[in-house]
Amino acid sequence: MLRIISCHQATLLLEQRADQALPPVDRRSLWLHLRYCPYCSRYARQTVLLAELARAAAVARPELPGLSAEARQRLQERLREAGLDGPR
Repeated sequence: MLRIISCHQATLLLEQRADQALPPVDRRSLWLHLRYCPYCSRYARQTVLLAELARAAAVARPELPGLSAEARQRLQERLREAGLDGPR
């Protein structure tokens, strides 16, 4: 089943997609929305780029100066939870 979604729904799905795989119906609806909405399509490309840059920065600088050990650990846990803890 394919449903038409709004830009708001599309951005929510894009954020959700960064953390986990979308169910097939949401993935198809997002795909359709991104085909006709240049703004959400651009936002989708930007979120992919930001995730790649965050992964590269985390790999290039495993020790982040200026952050406490506790803050580094929390940040690494959040990246791991989001699936952004290493190269894919």
